[in-house]
Parts: sequence; structure tokens; C-alpha cells
Amino acid sequence: MEYLNTIGKRFVAANDRFQVHRALLATLQELYSFSACAILLKGQYGDPFELSIIPRYPLSASFLQEMIQRIARAANIIDFPSVTPEELAVAAYLDAPDDLALMEPQSPLGGSEIGDFLHLPLAVEDRIIGLLSLFHEREGVFDTQLLQLTRIIADYAAIALENMRLREREQALWREAEFERRRLELIISSMAEALLITNAQGAIVSLNRFAEQLFQQAQIDTRLERGIPLRQLAARSNVPWLRELAHVVDQALTGQTIKNQELIIGESNETVPLTLSISAAPLNQDSHHPLPGGAVVVLNDITDRKQIEKLKDEFVSVVSHELRTPLTAIKGYTQHLVRRLERRLRHQPRGERGQPEPPESYDLRSLYIVQSQAEHLERLVSDLLDLSRVQWGRLDLQYTSFYLADLLAEQVRLAQANTEQHIIQLDLQVQDSKVIADRQRIAQVVGNILDNAVKYSPQGGHVTVRLERTGDDFLVSISDEGIGVSPEYLDHIFERFYRVRNAASRQYSGIGLGLYVARAIVEAHGGHIGYASNQRGMGSTFYFSLPRTPHTSPEANRL
Repeated sequence: MEYLNTIGKRFVAANDRFQVHRALLATLQELYSFSACAILLKGQYGDPFELSIIPRYPLSASFLQEMIQRIARAANIIDFPSVTPEELAVAAYLDAPDDLALMEPQSPLGGSEIGDFLHLPLAVEDRIIGLLSLFHEREGVFDTQLLQLTRIIADYAAIALENMRLREREQALWREAEFERRRLELIISSMAEALLITNAQGAIVSLNRFAEQLFQQAQIDTRLERGIPLRQLAARSNVPWLRELAHVVDQALTGQTIKNQELIIGESNETVPLTLSISAAPLNQDSHHPLPGGAVVVLNDITDRKQIEKLKDEFVSVVSHELRTPLTAIKGYTQHLVRRLERRLRHQPRGERGQPEPPESYDLRSLYIVQSQAEHLERLVSDLLDLSRVQWGRLDLQYTSFYLADLLAEQVRLAQANTEQHIIQLDLQVQDSKVIADRQRIAQVVGNILDNAVKYSPQGGHVTVRLERTGDDFLVSISDEGIGVSPEYLDHIFERFYRVRNAASRQYSGIGLGLYVARAIVEAHGGHIGYASNQRGMGSTFYFSLPRTPHTSPEANRL
């Protein structure tokens, strides 16, 4: 028993696998005389196996070759992955520790044949992890009476080798984790965006230098304020954007994901203040912890993009104003000519059936088309002008009292004059359509939707404009029999400059502002605009609600 304790202490004292090899060989030397020892282990980290050959003195190539062949045969008998002598020869590692070498080898070069050998499986908890092999040139060297003790020594070695491999694996994982940690720190520190990470209470636990610069602008030293939730820091500060940031973090801590929310950092009196796009997401833990363990927030500087957008909006506004001047003259003279021809035709005697129409009738229809196209062009110009107004909150509404049915009838007439393939019908479900709203803006909404209804039904068909009453609101719906809108595009059709990107829509002209401006106008009136697919599966129905009277005072209705 004392001998076994001594053996166990040798293996426990080993710090790496090579020291385990030496402890094993030193112990085996006390029992046997052998020429070489081989340790074959099942591989790890993707390698199929590992073979260490430890000769006690120089051996011939034929001796080593026969050793490898016997090891391969023995390995294939036990529970070991299939291996060939050629594979073992390539992977073999020769180790020759000086403290185990014989001081006086029996010959300058060992023999060429194996006289005796011993194979013992290396097992841990009935799981074979490798093979221990001893070889000698002479026969009958390995005493079978010592076999039981040798098995105990092999078990000690197997446990020590397995523990060493686990320790090496642990160390490799720690090195890998440390490498990834340093690489992540380098990535975060070199990001052009500001990034910060909070714990479950909303306190900042990590941030890069760009985020630190933002907090320095708010006169907050994050190194001194560690552990304090961001909402408390915001409550103590008079910086408005810090409260908005804290609110976003709190939303992420409840499990919400926030994407591309604008956060104005600069002074509001600046032409284009410093603007950030903020995105935040919860740091989820596991199924046992339903609440997030923190939040990660990324802030991207979009000031340059805002400057470009402002320049673009200003350019569009200037061009639109320049277009409106000649357009007003075209509309005015066209309307004057239409009225003159209408009066002339009213005073002419009606011809008998079969007689050709007077030339003025053809001229009047042509002027109707010119008038309709001028109205369409005016709506495009208005949409371009309204784009910048909506973007900067300057869309004013001029409230007047008018009959919504008359406005719809006028828009139907103008749209019908511009198409011969469509039949545009007006369906009035109300008797009294008096409303207080911005007549020109509502006409712009109806005209934009009617333009789309005609444009996106190239095969013609019916277009129905319906006016209904829902509570205190009017509901206007415009249905067509065109190509419709695919479900994947529904979330974007009211965005500015958005046009459905598919083969069917490329043939249709447009700048993608009509529905965007229409939604802004309707919502400024306190209404709602939406889309619904027709029940028959073809065409589209756009609708909007309009309060009979403003929900707020007309002076307050500035978008």
C-alpha cells in the first residue's frame, strides 16, 4: 500500500503531460526492463490520436517500424478509432528524456526485432482513452505476475493524463477567451459609433471612448459615476438628450428592441444640430431569467446625412417654387379658355342627330386634358414643396368650410378627363358632407390617391370613390382594379420616395411622395390613412378619415 501511495504522489506532482510520462516510465523501470515505451491517446481538438514513443536508447528503424505496426493492431482490437500504421508513423512523436536513458546501452544501435511486448489499455471510469505499450528485444522479459500491479499503474497514469488534458483544455479555453476579450475591446474602442453597455439596473458597465466623449459634453464623468443607473444621472442633469437616452435604455431593459431612433445632441438653434441615430437591444440571459441582464446601446452620428437631407430639401423647395410660377399661368389661361369655349357652346344651337360636333367640342376636350395634366403637375409640385415642410414641421393648414362631396366630384371629373380606359364613379353615402378643413390640402390627398389608382391599373376598369360617415368623421375610400400591393411592401408604401421595387412597377412613373404627403396632411387634420386589399383579390383600396370639425383650434394645427 505504501508503494502505491508513493506511485500516486509521483503522478499528482506532475504539472504537464511530459512529467506524467516521466512518472510513468520511472515507475515501470522499477518493475521491468524494456527498450521502449509508447503511449497512444485518443486525440482532442479535432486530431484523431496522439502517439508518443520514448526509447531508452537508440533503436533501429526496423524495430520502430514493427513497434508502430503492433500498436496499430492492438489499437484496432480495443475501443479505439480505426488507425493505420502509416498514420501512426506520420503522427508519432519521439521523446528521449535523459534521466530515463540507460547509461550503457547494450549495443551502439538496438536490435531489429521485438522479442517481447505488453499492451495495456488506459481507461478512466470504464472509458478507454488510450493504450500503453512496452517493448523489448529479448523474449520473456515482462513478468505476468506483475500484470495486476502494472494495470494499477496504468490506471494511475490514465487518470493523470486525462486530468492533464482537461487542464490543458481549460487553459486553452481561457487563452481563447482572453484573446477574444482583448479583440472585442479593440473592436469596441476603434468603432466610429458610440457604444455603451449597462447592467440590469441601467448603470453603465462599459463604454468606448466615443461614448465617453458624449458624456463629457454632458459634464458626467462615467468613471466616478459607475454603478449609478442612467435614469438617475439624467434626473440630476439638465441635458435633455440624456433623459431621452435613459428612456431608451429603460425600454431595452424591459425586453424591447429600439432601432434608428433620432437623438438630437446639439443646440436646437443650430442650422443642423448634432444628431445621433440610437439603437438599443436587451442583453438576454437564459430561460431561467426572463428579464434582460442589461442593455447594449449604439449611437451613430447622422449629422452629415441630415445636412445632405436639408440641402436636398432646400434644393427641391427652390425648384418647386420656380416650377409653380409658370404652372400658375398655364392653369389660369387654360381655365380662361375652357370657360370661353363652354359659353360659346352653350349659346350655339344644338345640331340634329348625325351632324358632326362643332370644332369647339374637340378643343374643349383637349383643354380638359391640359387642365387635368396641369392639376396633376401642380400636385407633384405641391408634394415637393410639402416634403420640406413636413420634414421641418412647417405644414400649415388653412381651414375653411366646404362640402366634401363637391370636392370629390371635382376630383373625379378631373381624373376622368385624363383617362379613357377607366370608369371613375362617385358613390355618396351621406346627405350632408359639410366639413371644416383645408380644402386645397384635402383635394391634394384625393388627387394623389386617384392618380395612383389610375396609374396602377393599366388595363383600365372601374375606380370607385366612396364617401361614408363613421361617427363624427367622414370616411373616403378609393378602390381600383389594378395590380394591388404585395404584403411585404405594406409597411413602406407611406414612406417618402418609396416605390415598390418589382418588375411590374418599373413601367410606372412617379417620385414616391404622393402617399407620404397624403398621410402627413390627413394626420395633421386628426384623421387616419390606410390600405386594404380588395375582397376579390385584385386591386387596392386606400381610405382616409376626416373629422367634420377640427379636434383642436385651427391655429394649433401646424405639423
